[in-house]
Amino acid sequence: MPHTYGHTGSSTGTSGSSSTRQSTTNAQGQVAPPGFHYMPDGTLMSDVEHARLFGSNKVLTGLQLDYSDLPAATSKRNFTILGTSNAEFNLEIKNEDSYYYNFKTNLFQAGKASLEKTINTSGYYQGSITFPTVTDDDQYDIFLFAKPGTTHSVYNEVRFRDDTIDINSSTGSNSLLMQKIIYQYTDVTLTISPFSPNSVTDLIKASSRVDDTVTCSRGRVSAKSAFTISCEVNAATKSYRIIKQPEPSDFLSFVTPTVGAAPELLPGENEYPTARFAFTGDDVNGAVTSGSVVRMDNTDLSAAIEVGDKITSPVTTDRVDGAVTSGIKVVIDNNVAGKMAVGDRITSSSTSITNDARFERAVVTVAALDPDGDNAKEFSMSEALEIADGAILTFSSKVNRSLTTVTVVETSGTATDFTMSQAIQFRDNQPLTFTPRMNYQWPLDNIENITEGMIVVPVTNVTADTKIGRYEDTVTLYEGKESEEKIIKNKAPFASTKNQKPTVVKGLVTAQPGNIVFDKQQKLALAGGGLKIGGYGTDKINDIYGYDVVFSDLEVALTPITTTTTEACINSTSVTVAERSGILDSVSTVSGIGINPSAAVPTVSSGAGAVSGQGAIVLSAAQNIESGATLTFANAGLVATITGNIEVLKAGTASQTIRLDVEKILSIT
Repeated sequence: MPHTYGHTGSSTGTSGSSSTRQSTTNAQGQVAPPGFHYMPDGTLMSDVEHARLFGSNKVLTGLQLDYSDLPAATSKRNFTILGTSNAEFNLEIKNEDSYYYNFKTNLFQAGKASLEKTINTSGYYQGSITFPTVTDDDQYDIFLFAKPGTTHSVYNEVRFRDDTIDINSSTGSNSLLMQKIIYQYTDVTLTISPFSPNSVTDLIKASSRVDDTVTCSRGRVSAKSAFTISCEVNAATKSYRIIKQPEPSDFLSFVTPTVGAAPELLPGENEYPTARFAFTGDDVNGAVTSGSVVRMDNTDLSAAIEVGDKITSPVTTDRVDGAVTSGIKVVIDNNVAGKMAVGDRITSSSTSITNDARFERAVVTVAALDPDGDNAKEFSMSEALEIADGAILTFSSKVNRSLTTVTVVETSGTATDFTMSQAIQFRDNQPLTFTPRMNYQWPLDNIENITEGMIVVPVTNVTADTKIGRYEDTVTLYEGKESEEKIIKNKAPFASTKNQKPTVVKGLVTAQPGNIVFDKQQKLALAGGGLKIGGYGTDKINDIYGYDVVFSDLEVALTPITTTTTEACINSTSVTVAERSGILDSVSTVSGIGINPSAAVPTVSSGAGAVSGQGAIVLSAAQNIESGATLTFANAGLVATITGNIEVLKAGTASQTIRLDVEKILSIT
């Protein structure tokens, strides 16, 4: 006989009205598929839909399990399945290789395996899962099925910032299945490295730099461990001196976003604030009568202008020679070729000598120079106006009224040529002014973990001492008086996503495109480049990389310089040594066989410094030293070694490098 059971819409009893009674087989003996049953009228209905319509007395209310990332090593996690008494479930766990977890052997196997249980009267079922050691990243898909007649609690959906579903944070289910996921990762590495943020010349020799590493499990604690890093000067004629001992605040962390193709203008911003200094030969070489390519007298434009520069030009003036009572032709006192170009706007500073109002309200331009070919002092206008004899006219290039920028420097490889954003005519020897574009707001491919006040580590095209900061366009009223007041006309936050969604991988945001505002304007040449944005100290290591670390016992020491004498020194301050590299005048002290122990430790007075190789050095006191004696020089050196301890209270989610700013602890001479 088929097994039958029923529910009413609000009842939790085992008997119900005939309209809600259900069966796993129909009158013809056909068996319903898993998760379905037949109603009294012979229709097929899903168990979930039946429970939704008529209610269920058996409900799974939750799965309690730590979903955080698993370490690479074997680990065990307990779980609790909550529900009403007699609620039935099937728990299945599968790894990325489609192996199933066997709850009896606590191993993963190729054959299908699961846990089928019933919730007891206490309202829960408890168990554990043993996750094996892995040598590559793995993931575990967890499937909690409600068996027919049992339902999950009401589905409450949670989404990530990219609008995909966060299945681990969501609760309940609107079907028989509730799914979760756990990721397992191999260990991450935290690298500690010497670093020069300003790329100080010769401070660190890349080929001999020594880093150290700490291996951690993602999100886990790593016991205190000692580390040693070192760096060497990059020139034999240079030497280190210790400025101070290192501190946790000397460690630098930063993200490395890429700048977008173009900045974005902010309200009230002057994006062409300061013109370039006039450069030698900044006059147009030959009149430009067509096209957008301009030849200048300067022979190396790449050293003088840049793409994006705004182009302007000084105005010229001249006096009208003979009143214009009709027509468009005007004669002036001087040759027109030296005063104007076609397209220049014509204005006058005195309305008393101009009797046509159109001259002030309209853009009247130069239409032609010497239009009849018979008078070098005559030009024609774009429209007829009446102009008084003796009127002073001003001629202003089109670049002054229509934004025109440099689009190509050294056009076609010619050092004297550049290309403009539009075709404009210039007269021969016309001076041009170039003003670089500067902007506060720039798009980045990733603004995640960037906060207000972070520094921008110096890189090419970044304005010095730049930080991340909000924008304010202000005006000050009654400046210098008691009633002085600052009015904010426009403002912008330090960061904005511009409604762009992030990239979320395995529940983590890996990139959030958006805009960043700098506290100083940046050159247009910054576009497309890379940045280093971050800050100093352990708090920033946590904010930027997600590593909560503690440093202790930090110390820097210089490796003493050891060399030998090449000849004997008899009661003399002059000592000839085989190698002077790393020794500093007035800094280095000397010790060794032959150095008088009864006197104060002698120092090097002269002969060292920016030199290397064999030579004589002068000591602060006379000595008697044999040829071939070994001498040791302290307080300066070629190699610096930094030691200390690091404790990782919580590791981040990826391998990272934290950098000790050696500029803060070492000087180079």
